[in-house]
Amino acid sequence: MFDNIFGKFGKDVNVKQDDLFNIASEASQMDLKNEQQVRALIGSVAAMVGRKVDPAIEDQLTKMIINGEVPTDMNELLKMMM
Repeated sequence: MFDNIFGKFGKDVNVKQDDLFNIASEASQMDLKNEQQVRALIGSVAAMVGRKVDPAIEDQLTKMIINGEVPTDMNELLKMMM
């Protein structure tokens, strides 16, 4: 499954698989109801892919994550991103 994700996104954002696994590991231990931690996670992901997140988008993502509105199923998440 992860090879499929990297096939779709890896070339566009130049992300190393190990870096993604490291952030995923960190995120799995975070309190995703804590706004400060969620914003730090969003900042880490943005830095990893070399992109700046618009403050309005960061606010929207933060709200979605805190409220549990982000799909946990990888296929559903990919559909949202495509």
